[in-house]
Amino acid sequence: KDKLYKDAMTTARVSGSTEIAEDLLRYFVESGNPACFSACLFTCYDLVRSDVVMELAWRHGLTNEAMPYFINLVREYQNKVDTLTSEVSDLKAKVERSGGSNGAAPAANGPNQLMGPAGLGGRLLLGPGAPAPNAGGNLFGNAGQSAPGSMSGSQFGGF
Repeated sequence: KDKLYKDAMTTARVSGSTEIAEDLLRYFVESGNPACFSACLFTCYDLVRSDVVMELAWRHGLTNEAMPYFINLVREYQNKVDTLTSEVSDLKAKVERSGGSNGAAPAANGPNQLMGPAGLGGRLLLGPGAPAPNAGGNLFGNAGQSAPGSMSGSQFGGF
């Protein structure tokens, strides 16, 4: 009520509470104060969740005020992806060097282990020569039968 907005933003940042910072953002939106909304994004950058910011900005026509936040967020994510890509490449090279130096083949899941669970359902692709899971069956484990409700090849001329 006394419009000590700068103090409120600083207090929210010092509190370390995502809930307090996001409530303050909502207050600025509801009170029609886009400048304070933008300033709060800057002040409480590490506390606010990007999905909350995006929704508030989109629903209330504040995308221009939120854009500096999103530009910085995308840049931060790009830096993280670049760092992880570099680290994975370095680890792959290290595994290849250590695997090739003694003449032994790398472990069955050596390089894949570096990448962690991948893809849909957290399954990793198997390397050449490895037995396929559910060999002889389909995804649902019933060999020679179509999955319930699926479209088998015979219905579409073998496609």
